[in-house]
Amino acid sequence: MLRFQADSELRMLWLRLRSDLAVEAQFRFLALDREELIEAMAGHHSAYHELDRNFGHALLYSNAYAAVSYWEGKGGTYYPPFPVLGLASDGGQIFLSCGGGGATAAKEVPNVVQAHRYDETTGQMSTIASLDTAKSVVVALSYAPALELWLGCVGRGCKVLQLSVEKNTLTEVCEWETEETGKPPSTNVARCSPNGHLVATGGTDGIVRIFEAAKLQSSPVLKHSCAKNDEVLDLEFSPDNKVLASCDRTGLCRLWDPSTGEETKSIDFKHAGTAVAIRAIRYLPPQEGQQHFLCAMSAPRGPACLAIYNADGNVVKDVKVHDKPLTAIAVDKTGQTVCVNLVTGGKRLYSLPNMRCLKKAENVHDLPAPCAVFVDSTAVSGSGDRSINLLSCKKSPGGGGTSCLYLLLLVAVMVAACFLIMRIGMKGAVLMDSPGEL
Repeated sequence: MLRFQADSELRMLWLRLRSDLAVEAQFRFLALDREELIEAMAGHHSAYHELDRNFGHALLYSNAYAAVSYWEGKGGTYYPPFPVLGLASDGGQIFLSCGGGGATAAKEVPNVVQAHRYDETTGQMSTIASLDTAKSVVVALSYAPALELWLGCVGRGCKVLQLSVEKNTLTEVCEWETEETGKPPSTNVARCSPNGHLVATGGTDGIVRIFEAAKLQSSPVLKHSCAKNDEVLDLEFSPDNKVLASCDRTGLCRLWDPSTGEETKSIDFKHAGTAVAIRAIRYLPPQEGQQHFLCAMSAPRGPACLAIYNADGNVVKDVKVHDKPLTAIAVDKTGQTVCVNLVTGGKRLYSLPNMRCLKKAENVHDLPAPCAVFVDSTAVSGSGDRSINLLSCKKSPGGGGTSCLYLLLLVAVMVAACFLIMRIGMKGAVLMDSPGEL
């Protein structure tokens, strides 16, 4: 059903306006008087209305109030009014999504960043804030816990966003340029160090840049431009802030010293003797003083693999995930579960560090999903088919015990059946041996 998040006054206004609308099916509004709706909302809440022609539904955006933002489907899938290109989570209940139709289709498909809250206990998702990015599209997001800010990659630069859950607002703090070359120049990834002191960016020009964050209330100052390689696909700081890892289109994972900008090591991966490109990296929480990181590998036509490396760059454990390529990974805040998005539109959940498959979900997206995050213990993926899928890695209450109970019940039924068959057989034999009546 259509979800509308607003205060009670705005909700009542919407209900009054809705009485003038004819509703056909579950996902389509007809007889929508756009100008009347805008006029009714204007001056009262400074709302913005845009009609999505592809789906024929009304989108209401406001600085003070959140929006009619998605439709809820089946199987943990939600349908926002824009292609989802990036996701980021604070590790708790809050996550951001971004995407849109681009500069030439901004009127038909909004370019936005939306903030959502998902409550695992109730299974309810709500949109709490929205930011219209006009003709620019944010293609990737990340969260900076130390600064409580969000980074968004847009064009050849990076935006800093601030979310106020109390005020239901998402605002832009600053924006700066990070890429110089490319066709066109494009920033693919931006990450803040765990201590909040540095920001690293990478994109089409193949240069990892390290900036002094300075609390990110204004454009940061460039500290180092690392050696040029191929297009940068992913970045990640180590938990101790001493190492910056990057992946690029050469297929290598490179480790950098953030204090000098010098490359200290490069790592490759082979599956069955064949090189498979490293596409993503995530550091895992230290265990017993040992630092490990997870790499996701994918060849153009497959396979997709995962591998855990130690600090020296040696493989500790690896697993083949699928014959087809992967498109994104995410690790939960405990470092115990990884979500893998596949080009087939499916998802896999694996336990860490033993690499055991916990859950499989097929065809949750019609198009490959380029982004994934965890909200608490729920794996969230977003796709260009305008869908967001939520897959919980929690077992249902009594899940393991219930399976054992069913097994025991089945065994008990089989034993009882065997006992009855044997007893009937014995009685039949006794009757046959007894002398017949005259």
